[in-house]
Amino acid sequence: MSYLFNTFLYQPVINILVLLYNTVAFGDLGVAIIILTLIVRFALSPMYHKMLRQQALVQKMRPEMQKIQADYKDDREQQTKLLMELYKKYKVNPFYTFLVLLIQLPVLFALFRAFTNGLNGNISGILYSFVGDPGSFNPIFLGIMNLNERNIPLIVLTAVTQFFQARLSSSINKTPADQKMPMPSGNTMGIFLSLFTVFILWNLPAAVGLYWLTTTVFSIGQQLICNKSIKDGESKGDNK
Repeated sequence: MSYLFNTFLYQPVINILVLLYNTVAFGDLGVAIIILTLIVRFALSPMYHKMLRQQALVQKMRPEMQKIQADYKDDREQQTKLLMELYKKYKVNPFYTFLVLLIQLPVLFALFRAFTNGLNGNISGILYSFVGDPGSFNPIFLGIMNLNERNIPLIVLTAVTQFFQARLSSSINKTPADQKMPMPSGNTMGIFLSLFTVFILWNLPAAVGLYWLTTTVFSIGQQLICNKSIKDGESKGDNK
């Protein structure tokens, strides 16, 4: 399993990063990280878009789900049947989000390993023949940020964008009925994710934070597109 991970994920990620560093990034590691992150996110974009759309639809379904659960709280069999019919009506697969997260975990781990161990170790042995060995990376991003060290302003900015993303993901279903539901609000979830982001990034190099910030900003753009498509479909009477 380790061989497969190194051969098909970690090694390609390192080689693409070095290739970008040597060419279009002009020797700026931060620029190379941003470009690599965008490449990965564009590659995974179709899966992410479907996942975000399904999550938004689940939020739109929630009032009907709550009603079914309340009306049939003593009849589990009928409750399950009606909930499955509701998922079918909205064309939502309740297991799709879990599947997407499961698929992306190895990719995320490869990126994480590349941005931590790979940048400080000897990588000459895993570079492809057509990728030149840079010797060592210049860790200074845009001449102002050392990507090998913790950067507090970057951590704060990443946490803020994480909060905004959480708020945005909950905005698709703002209705009066939502206020009565025992579910985390966008503010609550945003604060939790922001604090979690600070906790995770606090002892990690800024290279990881730069990746996290880039992928979060990309997710915000995808969420905006997804929310718009849901609202456009709603205005046309489309519950897909």
